[in-house]
Amino acid sequence: MSAPAIAARHISPETYRAVMRHLPTGVAAVCSTDPVSGTQNGMIVGTFASLSMEPALVTFSVMHSSTSWPRIAEAGVFSISLLAQEQQPVCRALSAKGEDKLDAVNWSESVWGTPHIHGSLAWFDCRVEQQFTAGDHIVVIASVLDMTSGEGTPLIFHGGRFGSFREAA
Repeated sequence: MSAPAIAARHISPETYRAVMRHLPTGVAAVCSTDPVSGTQNGMIVGTFASLSMEPALVTFSVMHSSTSWPRIAEAGVFSISLLAQEQQPVCRALSAKGEDKLDAVNWSESVWGTPHIHGSLAWFDCRVEQQFTAGDHIVVIASVLDMTSGEGTPLIFHGGRFGSFREAA
């Protein structure tokens, strides 16, 4: 049985954003160290998700116009730090345009040579398995090389604001 022949209406980016803001998202920092220059690169994604347990794969997407992602992907390995509720300043620092975003962030180098942001809830060291264009984004599928977790409450972005998770009574 095939779908009825109904023409899809044009959905503007403003309408799309207004409707999707009802979906809360976690906040993750994706970071790398350039193997040649030794400089760190970082960016924030709100699309991080588990994809597969065997093999261990994660996914996220970035705007195709991102200037940070090509530098991170080029490094070969990168880290993903899941931010905790008190890490809004980290999110703002890594969301800014420009270089040296990690200068204002407290981090340490992992055994893979990637930046792990202090105070985060979890850390993943990854390598790109696949990336492809979908609309105005690049979808990244990454294999997990290593992972560890800490404690705390996640930083959540919802309705254009930061918040945190609170259990229902």
